Amino acid sequence: MNRWHWLSAAVCAGVGLNTARLRRRLAAVAVIEPSDAPVHHSHVFLFADGVRLDEAQQRAASAHARRHGLDVLDIVPAELTADRLLDLARLVDATTYQQARLAPGRGAYQALLIDRDVLTRAGLRLKDVTEVDLVTVTATLKRYAPVTTGLAVLPGLRAAPRTGARRLAVRHEAYRWDPAAPLGPLLRDLALARGLAAAPGWTLAAGAVSWLQPAVVAAGGPIRLRPAEALASPLTRRRAAAEFVADLAGRGRRPSDGPALDLAAADGGPAQPARWRFSLPRAFPTEDEARAAELRAAYTAELTDGVERFLEKPRVTCPWCGGGRLRKVIDGFDATQAKPGRFRYGRCADCRHVFLNPRLTPDGLDFYYRDFYDGLGAPIMEVIAEASRDRYLSRARSVPATSATPTRWLDVGAGMGHFCLMARSVWPDTAFHGLDLGDALEEGTRRGWLDHAYRGQFPELAGSFAGRYDVVSMFHYLEHTLDPRAELAAAATALRPGGRLLIEVPNPDSLSARVYGPLWSGWLAPQHLNLVPADNLVTALTEHGFTVENVDFGETHLDGDGMFAWWALCQRLAPSAGLPWRSGTHPGTGRARRAATLAALAPLYPAFVAADAAARPYLTSGRRANAYRVLAQLS
Repeated sequence: MNRWHWLSAAVCAGVGLNTARLRRRLAAVAVIEPSDAPVHHSHVFLFADGVRLDEAQQRAASAHARRHGLDVLDIVPAELTADRLLDLARLVDATTYQQARLAPGRGAYQALLIDRDVLTRAGLRLKDVTEVDLVTVTATLKRYAPVTTGLAVLPGLRAAPRTGARRLAVRHEAYRWDPAAPLGPLLRDLALARGLAAAPGWTLAAGAVSWLQPAVVAAGGPIRLRPAEALASPLTRRRAAAEFVADLAGRGRRPSDGPALDLAAADGGPAQPARWRFSLPRAFPTEDEARAAELRAAYTAELTDGVERFLEKPRVTCPWCGGGRLRKVIDGFDATQAKPGRFRYGRCADCRHVFLNPRLTPDGLDFYYRDFYDGLGAPIMEVIAEASRDRYLSRARSVPATSATPTRWLDVGAGMGHFCLMARSVWPDTAFHGLDLGDALEEGTRRGWLDHAYRGQFPELAGSFAGRYDVVSMFHYLEHTLDPRAELAAAATALRPGGRLLIEVPNPDSLSARVYGPLWSGWLAPQHLNLVPADNLVTALTEHGFTVENVDFGETHLDGDGMFAWWALCQRLAPSAGLPWRSGTHPGTGRARRAATLAALAPLYPAFVAADAAARPYLTSGRRANAYRVLAQLS
């Protein structure tokens, strides 16, 4: 059997296994039953263009939501076309969707039932919406109702007609931050086309399995696929590609050839070429031109006098032990936002403490933090946080389950409260409070992720809640602080006797720090001010009255150092010209340079990904991990 036989056989097996997976997902979707109870006064409905629910259907949906404790219900038509059926099964795993607290909000995007309180807290005031609008709306609502959002099939509901271009727009929006996810079907088709001549038997078998996939996925489940739809499924699923080709052909016709086919008119969309224009997501988007101009003007004015004024005078002694034998570790740069400046990190030869030297001034802290966790950076920070579900659970489980259930838990550096939300699934009877400096705290409270929020500096606030907490956690917070010892003292103040302090920080002695140098993700220059070696932190905790119970390196290792190094290299060589803090004098040159750099470095990306995967077993043994976690108990 040659390699093309193997490829076609693998495609056939892969489609079969994926069919079983998708069928299991859809089989778990509940069915809405009729009800004579009136629509609950707190329920409102939102429909995509062309979708309608009659009074009986609204009553049934309202009763189902109340019966199952749902604040948001995605209402799925009982009959879908092949493309919609598969899209739904790929987007939503109904077996885990409601309980998955940080799962992205997704659905059929036809109709939503929403509790008024959730709608108010989310700040949504929408009237006429399309399927594409419902993608964003559903994702937003899931964040405000993380365990009370579900989906169910409503018999008699009809989906709105749509073109292939509209389907592509919905998929693009749903997979905005995972643009490679929809490429599976395309790669399947390319593999089958390549293997047709060399392995016709396996290729035809794989094609048949793919053809039957929608019918098998729907079989015995709550969503029906008409026989005619099953037969036409290969064409339905490739309608977007056919329309794209038709648009290109129509665009190339001469006037004498007659009118070109304008499929955009049926979609209510723009002219033919424009409706196929999709952009990749940007980490710091400024899509509003007026706002972008305002930000650029403000940053330009702030940078007029250079960035040297954002740095204090260099220290000649170690901020940890006072030793005077200092040496340079790296000259770093802002590898995430690409804000201008060079940042030197030094190490004390006596205690091995690593610190930014010179340190940022208060104005510097404000400048380099701005638009990172909030503002322009808020969308990508949300995506990164939502992808860290397993990490949050691991941190929550670090507190021994054999101990008494914590009554109150304070997460310092809580941000929006993503950890607190996930930790509730481990400690459901615990009240989670958050402390931080940014606006995200208020958003976390509105979402219900935080039971209480404190805004300010921990050492200044700790006295006001002395002895109140059973657990204080600091996850990748201590390295941002001006005085880590003061933070430990504040934790000792906030905890009751016997309470636990849980800390996770970057490991400045990690192998990744040495291999990647200034491209290492753990620097996060210039935000990380102090990187404390594990032995130093253990000693300091003991000095503050703690008994260290565990120091963990392996499990805390954060994947992705290689991928971050690749991105940091791109940012160093050719930062995005669209960033408001970068010079806008020659944007065309900047864009061309960035495109050329990305193209040149693209072949290196798989190598960095492979290096990450290959190195993980070695990095997670011993003390080589790029982060470590300490659990200590207050005596």
